[in-house]
Amino acid sequence: MRKFHVPGVVAVLAALTLTGCGALQPGTAVEVGEERISLDQVDEIAADFCAALEPQLEGEAQTFPHSFFRSGIAGTLALRSVADQLAEDYGVTGEDSDQYLETVAGLRQQIASVPEDLRDSVLEVQTAPPYVEAVQAAVGEVVLDGRGEYADFVAAGTDEFETWIAENGVEFDPVLGTRTKDGGLTAEDGSVSFAVSEMAKNGQVEEPNSVTARLLPATQRCGR
Repeated sequence: MRKFHVPGVVAVLAALTLTGCGALQPGTAVEVGEERISLDQVDEIAADFCAALEPQLEGEAQTFPHSFFRSGIAGTLALRSVADQLAEDYGVTGEDSDQYLETVAGLRQQIASVPEDLRDSVLEVQTAPPYVEAVQAAVGEVVLDGRGEYADFVAAGTDEFETWIAENGVEFDPVLGTRTKDGGLTAEDGSVSFAVSEMAKNGQVEEPNSVTARLLPATQRCGR
């Protein structure tokens, strides 16, 4: 199987502003404007992605805490949701652009050996960055009335992306530890509880170390 990327910090946006710490509905991972992404959805995709990635991780003797996947995937789904809603507002789509279709075709080839029941989750994660860019380009082309190059469209679309977030808000469940930092998404512990043991702390680092990740129980790690 060809390698595919582990979802870590998602830095597709030039800037991302979260709303204040309001009360989320029980079971909610992220609220993106008026759209709700459930913790169950995040956990399901994270479990599938871990299962698909395990042969590669074992071959490279790497291990990651499940919390690392949950945080990255929650951020990924949030970005896709913003892109979906922004595309609807502007009456555009990013899914028919040549760049996006070419990227998706390449990713499908890369994961051809992944069990079929896991592929949709892997694609959901892996196609998020090119999908976001494709939407930004389509929106930017509308904003600039078709005048400019692809990079100009993406830049203009990114501005609209940021404006949408500022006006509509993106709020994560603190348990996911997903926050903004230096203009992008990052994993930071924002929960109201503290990790009081070394084992608990191993699951909260921003860039997990395989040695410390292996100290976690099997149910809390991906890879061996």
